[in-house]
Amino acid sequence: MLSGQTALIVEAQYLIALDLQITLEDLGVGKVVIAQNPAHAHEMAQDWLDCGLAIVEVERELPEHVALVGELLRRNIRVIGLTADSDLPQHLSWLATTPILLKPASSESVLKTLSELFAAQNE
Repeated sequence: MLSGQTALIVEAQYLIALDLQITLEDLGVGKVVIAQNPAHAHEMAQDWLDCGLAIVEVERELPEHVALVGELLRRNIRVIGLTADSDLPQHLSWLATTPILLKPASSESVLKTLSELFAAQNE
């Protein structure tokens, strides 16, 4: 599914990002790029521009994160949102096609979401 591809993780909490990295590496991801925020991600853009997946922290009060998700989707990059805001999908309806995981997301829920995301985009 992600074998040899690059994945981008944008998450402020290092332990959450590290857990996601381990989960992705277990799937055979070629490289994982971790950024603390969208500005940091843009600084490292050369490392992830051709990524096959991005997992991005998304909160309503962080508009730059929402903008990054929109940018990634326009580039046809698969995106999974990660949030502590259970009401996020109702407030950002354009994210309806983007899977959203609530923090803390277990490895099992990440794997299930990845499987569903890749299956839906291969139909």
